[in-house]
Amino acid sequence: MTLIRRRSLRAAVAGALLATGFVLGTATAHAAAEDPRATRHDGNASTCAGAKLAGTTLTAPGDYTFTRGKLDDDQYLDIVSVSPDITVTGIVVKGGNAYNVYEPGKLGLSNTPPWTDLRAPATGKNDNIPQLSHWFVCGIGKTTTSTSTSAARTSTTTTAPATSTSAVSTSTPSRSTAGTTASSSPAGAAAVAATSETPKATARDASDLAHTGFDGGWLIGLGAALVLGGAALVFLVRARRKA
Repeated sequence: MTLIRRRSLRAAVAGALLATGFVLGTATAHAAAEDPRATRHDGNASTCAGAKLAGTTLTAPGDYTFTRGKLDDDQYLDIVSVSPDITVTGIVVKGGNAYNVYEPGKLGLSNTPPWTDLRAPATGKNDNIPQLSHWFVCGIGKTTTSTSTSAARTSTTTTAPATSTSAVSTSTPSRSTAGTTASSSPAGAAAVAATSETPKATARDASDLAHTGFDGGWLIGLGAALVLGGAALVFLVRARRKA
């Protein structure tokens, strides 16, 4: 085999390899053209209801922040952050004759941002990524849940002191309100009756002791007179014996 034929054969092999690599590369590009995180839809959607997403269209920067995403210029969109009072239900990205719907927590898209490299479906024979014609974010607010939770906490806090105050007034009733407390609760009536009975018994015992001491004064005088009389009798008896 001459030198010229060898060179021609090498050139042919190299050309075949290059062609094969080009074909494989093109096939790989076609296979990876669509974003696996998104659901492709043909046509157009301009509202959340039209894209079959819950909630309403959110606004930036109040509800979320983003980078890139310039219409008719950028091919990609990045959602950087979302307000803590918002739950994002989906992101619609359109370009060409179709649009992609990204839903957090589905098809490998994370539940929380950042969500990067969001784009429209590939278009044309070469599966080119088109420029963004329009995009929007759908979501639902969380303000209703926060308000109901706060109201429940307020109700619980208000009820506790009322119960505590009632317990104190029942366990330590004063003499002036003993009748009222006893009428409002059978258990309270028993407690008040037992409590109010002790002062009355004490007052009665004190009154009886004072009355007994005063009436016994004449007995003391009588005893003294008897002692003196006895002493006088003893003196007279002794005097008579000596006489």
